Amino acid sequence: MNMKKVSVAMMVMLGLGMSSVQAAETGTLNFTGTVMSGTCSVNSNSRALAVSFDAISRATLIALGSSGTTSPELQRPISINLTGCPESVTTAKVNFEGAVSSYNANVFTTSGAGAASYTGVIIKDEAGNPISPNTFDGEFNSKTIVAGDNSLTYLVGLTRTNIDFSPTTGSINVPLTYTLSYE
Repeated sequence: MNMKKVSVAMMVMLGLGMSSVQAAETGTLNFTGTVMSGTCSVNSNSRALAVSFDAISRATLIALGSSGTTSPELQRPISINLTGCPESVTTAKVNFEGAVSSYNANVFTTSGAGAASYTGVIIKDEAGNPISPNTFDGEFNSKTIVAGDNSLTYLVGLTRTNIDFSPTTGSINVPLTYTLSYE
């Protein structure tokens, strides 16, 4: 009798093992990338950049003509310093990543408790062209670089996120990260 129980148990276990492999689907994976002779290194003084706007009057922000505009007194320069760029690398692309305004996709928004509403920052290149957020592929996100050391300089300016709503008082906190890609 015990032998019958063992035989039945074995049959059940074998049947369960066979039923789990009844259907199969296949798919493909394709991995792509580039092998380069080297890339630039971000200088240690450019790894954590802090920009302070101090106290700005609400009236100054309200006086801006439209969303995404800024003025010289509301701008601060930032530089990402690169070292050791090889000759094979001629272009650096930057991707500034962060939360953008639903009213203006080029404006990063303030965040956190007590944040000033309808206020944000816009990042522009040295010529005043807006850098597209959250992408490497914006029209002005690329800069030509040379072998050795380079400085990627930008202007960060306070702005309104929406011309229809007045900025409120509060803190300015715009956390961003940046990523560099080289060609």
